[in-house]
Amino acid sequence: MLTILMVLIIVFSNAAGDVFLTKGMKEIGDLSVVRPFQALRTIRRILGNPNFLAGIGCLTLSFFSFLTVLSWADLSFVIPATAIYYVVTVLGAKFLLGEQINLMRWAGTLLVCLGVALVCLPENHAPSVPAILEALRIFICILAAASAFYYLISIIAAEKFFSAPPAHHPRQFRPVSILIPLCGADSHAYQNYAALCRQDYPELEIVFGVGDSRDSSIPVIARLRADFPQVPIELVISAEKIGPNPKVNTLNNMLPQARHQILILLDSDIRVGPDFVKTISAELPINDQGLVTCLYRAAEAPGTPAKLEAAGISSEFAPGVLVAEMAGGISFAFGAAIALSRKTLDTIGGFAAIAPYLADDYMLGNLVRKAGLPVKLSSYVVETVLPRMSMGEFIRHQVRWARGIRACTPLGHTGSLIQNGTVLSFLYFVFSGFSGFGLSIFAAVAALRLAMAWMVGVRRLGDKILRHNLLLALVRDFFSFFIWMAALTGKRVVWRGLVFQLEDDGKITPGKIPSHDSQRDAEYRDDALTPGD
Repeated sequence: MLTILMVLIIVFSNAAGDVFLTKGMKEIGDLSVVRPFQALRTIRRILGNPNFLAGIGCLTLSFFSFLTVLSWADLSFVIPATAIYYVVTVLGAKFLLGEQINLMRWAGTLLVCLGVALVCLPENHAPSVPAILEALRIFICILAAASAFYYLISIIAAEKFFSAPPAHHPRQFRPVSILIPLCGADSHAYQNYAALCRQDYPELEIVFGVGDSRDSSIPVIARLRADFPQVPIELVISAEKIGPNPKVNTLNNMLPQARHQILILLDSDIRVGPDFVKTISAELPINDQGLVTCLYRAAEAPGTPAKLEAAGISSEFAPGVLVAEMAGGISFAFGAAIALSRKTLDTIGGFAAIAPYLADDYMLGNLVRKAGLPVKLSSYVVETVLPRMSMGEFIRHQVRWARGIRACTPLGHTGSLIQNGTVLSFLYFVFSGFSGFGLSIFAAVAALRLAMAWMVGVRRLGDKILRHNLLLALVRDFFSFFIWMAALTGKRVVWRGLVFQLEDDGKITPGKIPSHDSQRDAEYRDDALTPGD
C-alpha cells in the first residue's frame, strides 16, 4: 500500500510541476525571440515567477519521492506504474491550461491507464479470481485518485469563475420578453412570478403559456394580473404541436405574443431577485448573437428526498458545469434561465429545431454553439423551489435526467463516474480488505468531497440548504452512483404524465402509458435536463 501511495505522490507532484512550469513559461513569453543582452533580465523574470517556483517545488517533491520508492521497489514496476503521470498531465492541460485535446489523445490516455493496471498486477499472478480482484482494486484506486483531482479542479474552477469582475450594465436597457411555459401550478408559484413583476428594469413583459384551458396555474396568472396591472402579462392557451416535447410546443405557441427581440426563457419553478433581468440582459452580446444561461440553487427543499436533490444541484451538477466552463466554455444551456435574441433563435431554426428532443435546454445551447455563436454562463445564480417528493419520485426523476444526459453526450455521462469519489473510495476500502490504508483513502476523498461541496455550493453558490445539510453530499454520492448505473440501460421516459421512447440521439417518440403511471407522474412535474426542476 505504501508503494502505491508513493507512486501517486510521484504522479501528481510531477504532473502539477509540469502544469505550473508551463503556465509560468507562457507568462514569460517565447524565449526564442529573446536577444543575448536580454538574457539576464529574462532569467530574473523566470526565477521570480510564482508558477515557475511552484513547478520547481512540485518536481523536487516528485524527484525525492521517486528516489525513496526506488529504495525498496523494483525499477521495472515503478517506471511503468508512474506512467499514469501522462494521463494526469493531459487532464491538467485540458482543465487548467485550456488546451484542446483531440479524440486520439484521449484514446492514448485510456491505453496508458490500462497498461498501468496490468503492470501493477502481482508478478506471479494467474487468471484467477484473486488476480481479477487485485486488478479491479487498482483500477478503483485510479478512479478514486481521479475523483480527488476532479474535486480540486472544481474548487479552482469555481474560484476562477466567481472571482471574475461582473458585467457592466449598459446605460440603455433593451426591452425584454420573459417566456414561462406552465403545466400545473408549482409550489409557491405566485411568489415566484410576483418577483418577476418587481424587477428593477424599465421595460419588460411576461408571457405565460399553457396547453390546456383547465390548467391549475391559470387562476394564479389571473391573480398576478390583478395585483400588478402596471406589468404587461399575457397568457397563451394553445395545444398546437410542432414536435413531441410538450414544453417546447408551449414555448413555440407563446412566441408570437412576445413583442420584444430579447427573450428570457424561465422554468416555472424559478425564483429570482429584483436585479435578475438587468444582470442577464447586460451579459448578452451587444450584437444580440449568442446565448446566456444561469446556474441555480434550491431555495426550498421540504423533506429528505428534496434535500438530496438540492445537494446534487449545488455540489454535483454545478461543479461539473464550472469545470466545463473553465475547460473551454460550455456548449449547453439549462432550462432554469436562458436569455437569447430572436435573431439567435432563428439562426438555429427556431423552437422546431429542439422540439424532437427530451433535453430541449441542452440542445438549445448546443445548437447555438454549433452555429458558431457564444454560449455564456451568467454570473447570476437563480433559485429553484423544489416540491415535497417521495424517495421513489426523486429516484425516477434523477434516472430520467441521467438517461437524457447519456443520450445527448454518452462520453460525458461515462466520465461523470468520477464525480462519485465518495463511492469509489469506499469501494477501494472494501476491496482493500477494510485495511487502515484503504480507510485513510476513503476518509481523505470524503473530506475533499465535503470541502468541494462547501467551496462551490455554499461559498460560491450561496446554497443555504446545503450549508445546513452538508453531509448529505456524501449520501447523495451513493444515490448518484446507482443512478449512473441505472441510466446505462433503459430508454423509457415518463414525463408530465406522458411516456416517451428515448432514442440514441436524444430524440423522443411518443408512446402509450398505463393509467397508474400517468396518475403517479402527475403528482410530480419534472422537466428535461434540469435536475432541480
